[in-house]
Amino acid sequence: MASACPVVGTTNDVLPPNHPEVDLAKDGQTCPVVGATTDHHHNLHKHPSVSIENASSPTATECPVLKKVVTQPKSQAMDDEVCPVIGPATTVLPPDHPDTSAAKEGEVCPVTKATVAHHKNKVHSHPSVQSTEKGAVCPVAGVKF
Repeated sequence: MASACPVVGTTNDVLPPNHPEVDLAKDGQTCPVVGATTDHHHNLHKHPSVSIENASSPTATECPVLKKVVTQPKSQAMDDEVCPVIGPATTVLPPDHPDTSAAKEGEVCPVTKATVAHHKNKVHSHPSVQSTEKGAVCPVAGVKF
């Protein structure tokens, strides 16, 4: 597994089997699913070809490997769940994420294109880090500030 993504907290470095084709070695491309750019995602890999029972909707939540990953101690410490799009990801929003408490049902996150409807009561605010010293470790992702 890779280190945690600073935006969504995923430690998964494998794209889902149904992910659109994208040249991960080429900078400047934008993912049509979550809006991420290839500039920061050279660590990603294509999922091997697999036969999926529910081929009409092959999502990360159907992967038996990812279901086991979220039970590992590191994933539990980060409060990971399996997102159907990006796989294991922390349910805690980054410290600089805008407040979502007043977001309306149809609103979309400007960073990841995630909708409030799919994430309501599934994501949580990050603990305050305003008085954190440089070099301190994030209580969620375990990375240094």
